[in-house]
Amino acid sequence: MAFYSLQRVLKKVLKDCNLPAHNIDAYRVFHLWEEIAGEGLANHAKPVRIDERILYVEVDDPVWLSQVRYMKLDIMAKIGVTIKKGIFKDIRFFLKNR
Repeated sequence: MAFYSLQRVLKKVLKDCNLPAHNIDAYRVFHLWEEIAGEGLANHAKPVRIDERILYVEVDDPVWLSQVRYMKLDIMAKIGVTIKKGIFKDIRFFLKNR
């Protein structure tokens, strides 16, 4: 039985799912969101997808949606420090459908 490195297997899985393996660090945002956003914001906003280096964040309340738009540059900077600088070219916030 042949053994394969986890990295090799993961690259194949990402390729099969049409996810770019070279930006695997970007997907760490889902796991690290509370650390990046802080507990208060993380209770009202969460990342839901990544598409062409754009992070889409779902927000549960119109007041929080307005607030996070002002926090966008701070969140981008925190992502740069926590994960990797320039990993996302933009963050788009949207209101959760109820």
